[in-house]
Amino acid sequence: MKTLWSRRRVLSALGTGAFAGALGGLLTGCKHEKFSAQRVIQIGGPKGEMVFIPDRLKIKPGETVTWVLQSGGHTVTAYHPKNHSAYQARIPNEAEPWDSDLLVEKGATFAWTFDREGVYNYFCRPHESVGMVGAILVGRPLDGPGLALPQAELPALARKKFEELIAWAKSES
Repeated sequence: MKTLWSRRRVLSALGTGAFAGALGGLLTGCKHEKFSAQRVIQIGGPKGEMVFIPDRLKIKPGETVTWVLQSGGHTVTAYHPKNHSAYQARIPNEAEPWDSDLLVEKGATFAWTFDREGVYNYFCRPHESVGMVGAILVGRPLDGPGLALPQAELPALARKKFEELIAWAKSES
């Protein structure tokens, strides 16, 4: 009987130790990881809110972000003159601009791979005026268009949101 109890205690201790070690390793990795493990952004909130969730994301160069439509009809559009002639670029120099076109079916996705370091600002065409904008920080927040003060042509709520997003990106250096 004593041997059986000793085996159980040893096995239990080993199991608990292994679990704690694995959990500790996972938590340590998360604690020190400066890049988000999540590469998915929801478009529109669960109650029809006009938001990107999260509205900011830090990734490594070469990673792909996928936006998934949760509600409403939205776009994921880079700030660039190719997408809106009145706007200045708010993505790194020489980076390609993107535009998802209008997504209307729940679960529809749009994906983009980010190869150049810097800050990329984007918006929803129909809802930019209510502040539906976001930022992707790829690698380091290099000086560039994505960190520039928002231009006067942007709607007031978008400008206000960009002030917050720019402060966040600069704090990530």
